[in-house]
Amino acid sequence: MLLGQIFQSMPSWRKLSAVNMKPAVAYKILKYTKAVDAEYEVAEKQRVALIHEITGTKEGEQASIEPDSPMMPEYVGKLNEIMSQEVSLQKIDLDFDEVVSVLDGKDDVLSVSDLAMLEPFFGGE
Repeated sequence: MLLGQIFQSMPSWRKLSAVNMKPAVAYKILKYTKAVDAEYEVAEKQRVALIHEITGTKEGEQASIEPDSPMMPEYVGKLNEIMSQEVSLQKIDLDFDEVVSVLDGKDDVLSVSDLAMLEPFFGGE
């Protein structure tokens, strides 16, 4: 699994973890979301460090790279390298259909794009 997949999926994991569900399913989701969050934090720290590196600022100093900045191509290239890293996070040992069935009758919980972000994480290996 790529770090970028984890990074992009975090908002969907947060939405899923806010849904009421059977305790056994909820517990598995809770444990797995903690593992996903730990990997997300690794990616976020690397992303912030990259911004500081490119802008020549120190940790704790305000730093940003504007979209039309000449630094943006370097940032995008290096960020893509970070997000392309393989991580050892295993798939959750839970059937995705079981999770989707928990959502039945709960309107506006997860969008189609949320489900698409989450699906690769399910099925166990």
